[in-house]
Amino acid sequence: MTTRTIICHYHIFKTAGTSFEQVLINNFGQHHLSFDGPTASSCISQKDLIKVIESNPTLASLSSHQISLPAPVSDQFLALPVVFIRHPILRIRSVFLHEHRQDLTRSHSPLQGFEAWFDKLVAGHPNQLQICNLQTNLLCRDANSPPRGVNTDGRPLYDLDTALKNLSEVPCVGRTEYFDADVASFIPTLAAVDIQLRYRQRVSENVGAPDFGLSLEQQLDNMRSQISATTWDQLHWFNHQDMALFEAVCRRRQLAVKNH
Repeated sequence: MTTRTIICHYHIFKTAGTSFEQVLINNFGQHHLSFDGPTASSCISQKDLIKVIESNPTLASLSSHQISLPAPVSDQFLALPVVFIRHPILRIRSVFLHEHRQDLTRSHSPLQGFEAWFDKLVAGHPNQLQICNLQTNLLCRDANSPPRGVNTDGRPLYDLDTALKNLSEVPCVGRTEYFDADVASFIPTLAAVDIQLRYRQRVSENVGAPDFGLSLEQQLDNMRSQISATTWDQLHWFNHQDMALFEAVCRRRQLAVKNH
């Protein structure tokens, strides 16, 4: 019997995951499943993920915020993971804009209130993880285990080596800022396991930043011009592991293009 292959999309918040979910829905329709646990803090173990897949024999793809690498292993199917990584500073900006998109009292500046919001989270708000190496936290886990981390001088640090190792084993890694090109690069990888993915151009979903269509450098310049140098430096200090992840993915993509 031929082992079926399931695309498992590990949806990190505000990394164009909703846009990629739509790609999967467009391709697989009712054979795609988007799901999370009953609460925002739920974690779906590899064992539970295997149960979901095995109980849905026609499933072609799935997407969840609450599954974590490494991908599950089963003799009943092959789980092919897909992960999108985003420049951490732009991801944090997107989180802020998402949380404040209904705030009609803001002025013409889309980042009005950003620094007060950031300072509040830095000071120990329950959602602090959203502004501190979140992507490393989510990607550094062993199977069915919580992330290993320490708090150093008020900054959470995680197991970056394991995060990089887990990512190295993901055949389809994309970057939010290069969504079209990176999704297109998935097509031959998926074709090699008999999955036909059709993709032309991104239909952006759940977008908050008015300049999301500009280059990475232009978006960063726009953001830097709207906040203080102190906050800009703090953003980088709190996210140097996520920066390392993003840079590693960029190097990987550059090497893939060079060798193509």
